[in-house]
Amino acid sequence: MARTLASMIKLCTIELSVLVVTSPVYASGYHLGLQSVTAVSTGNAAAAEAADPTTIVLNPAGLAYLEGAQINSNLFLIKPDINYNHAHGTFTDGSAVQGRESGNISNTVQAVPQGYFSYRLNDKWVAGLGLYIPYAAKTNDGSHSVMRYNVNKTNVKAIDINPAIALKLSKHHSLGIGLIAQYLHAEIQKYADFTPVGSSIAGVPSSVLHQAIPGEFDARGTVKGNDWGYGFNAGWLWDINNDVRVGLSYRSKINHHLRGTARWQPKGNYTQKYISLLDQFGYKPIEAAEVQITTPEVVSIHGMWTVNPKWNVFGNVSWTRSSRLHDLDINFENEKSIDQHRGFTANTTHIYTNWRDTLAVGMGASYQQTTQLQWRFGVNYDQSPVRSSSTRLSTIPDGNRWLFGAGMKYNVDKHHSLALSYTYLHIQRTHMRQQDQGLHVSSNVLGEANYRSYAHIFGASYNYKF
Repeated sequence: MARTLASMIKLCTIELSVLVVTSPVYASGYHLGLQSVTAVSTGNAAAAEAADPTTIVLNPAGLAYLEGAQINSNLFLIKPDINYNHAHGTFTDGSAVQGRESGNISNTVQAVPQGYFSYRLNDKWVAGLGLYIPYAAKTNDGSHSVMRYNVNKTNVKAIDINPAIALKLSKHHSLGIGLIAQYLHAEIQKYADFTPVGSSIAGVPSSVLHQAIPGEFDARGTVKGNDWGYGFNAGWLWDINNDVRVGLSYRSKINHHLRGTARWQPKGNYTQKYISLLDQFGYKPIEAAEVQITTPEVVSIHGMWTVNPKWNVFGNVSWTRSSRLHDLDINFENEKSIDQHRGFTANTTHIYTNWRDTLAVGMGASYQQTTQLQWRFGVNYDQSPVRSSSTRLSTIPDGNRWLFGAGMKYNVDKHHSLALSYTYLHIQRTHMRQQDQGLHVSSNVLGEANYRSYAHIFGASYNYKF
């Protein structure tokens, strides 16, 4: 029983800690990558353009190119689809997990708002403020899925408050720097199997109970946590001549000490009989859990070429240090029995995630049809940080992905402008075959499934110049 209960805590917290630093259908890991409608319509390649206050995120040096005071609002509507099939679960006794073998864990429309402001202080200095969502994900699988012991539900939200300032050093060079205050909230839910407990009491092999009364010894665990973390971003832009501009931007790591609670609720008809034994092995109905994590640095190189008065071409290459999520140490409030027969206890779980650094490459263009109407389009290829199916989690069926963007920008008059975008995100088909192993807290239930993931993303923005 102790190992089963510990498995629930461990896997819940693994998912919690991974989710807050990484969305399977949005961008690399769980990074949203949707901070600017005008940028995403060019495949996120237009960081050197500095067209509006969203440059605070893309390259804060771009603030130096903005006139007067401006307000920019963005709204994205995301329709993801994460489908799985041929799913299987296998207990350590060799018996199969009973339940649904296909489904969709994310198919509801999600709204993601963003807001930005810029103000020119004088000829050289411009200040700005961004309020945006860098990470967001929401997945939910049914309680009868064969993968319920891996993960069942996730809900991750992050908000960045990003004040910034830029300096026009000369006619050709600009610098910018911003501070980032990041709030993270995450919720994760999964199921745990208590059948071995019932087997040891009733004297019936667990493999028989698994098949005869599937799910009747299930319990559901829910973990919630939140934290504030702080970092910075910086950028440089260089106008080589009137037609060519290049830039460099950097986003720092952000350290988080995520604190939360773990709760357990019996779901099967027989689970209630044994849940009272939690205290005996150090597991409480509600318990504190915490983990220290670090979001990765991002370095981007970008450029813009004004081919003629009608055409602009954009390019961007970004490197993300995703290997910062190489491993994690999960700390629990109470010391727990992981092997009561040998007297082993622990209050820490070490997780080896083995993520790799990644590259993203974007290319895009804009076409000025009239003085008011501009068309925009682009494509972006982004590597996945997940190395293999054995380290891919059921709520992060992440793979290499292509983003295809298109949109338009319309200048109503000298004060008002509107922009619209449509983006299709395609993720390569992936396979997950994940089994937690080791002498620490784990039930070692093997989960396996094939995934097909994609998303339709609609964006709209409004920019007002005072």
